[in-house]
Amino acid sequence: MSSMDGGARQAVRVLSQVAGVARDGAELVRQEARLAQQESKEKLGPALRSAGLMIGGGVLSVFGISYLLQAAVRALATRMPPWAASLLSGGALVLAGTVLVGRAWRNLASLDIVPQKTINSLKEDKEWILHQITSRLR
Repeated sequence: MSSMDGGARQAVRVLSQVAGVARDGAELVRQEARLAQQESKEKLGPALRSAGLMIGGGVLSVFGISYLLQAAVRALATRMPPWAASLLSGGALVLAGTVLVGRAWRNLASLDIVPQKTINSLKEDKEWILHQITSRLR
């Protein structure tokens, strides 16, 4: 009977150790989730600010460009046919807009929004949990 009690005690000890690892693992997962959230906020902030600036700049540019275009067309129309003045002004605006959008696109494309610290930390946590399980089951 005493060998049975020893086996039961051993099973309880193993279950207790596994439960401890599970609690520690759950706490690690919660910490990693908080870290991922913080890291994502840090990395997405610049992207959102750039996007907001692009939208605001685009709206203001539309209004300003309409007046500048009207003035340029009227000025050029004194030297050439109105259709040619409109074509020249519109082409210059399309070229300038394309350059600005390309520059903003490159800025957004160069941002790294992958939470690399969290990924590395999760890999370390996996190794730690595996080590805890194997060392406690010995």
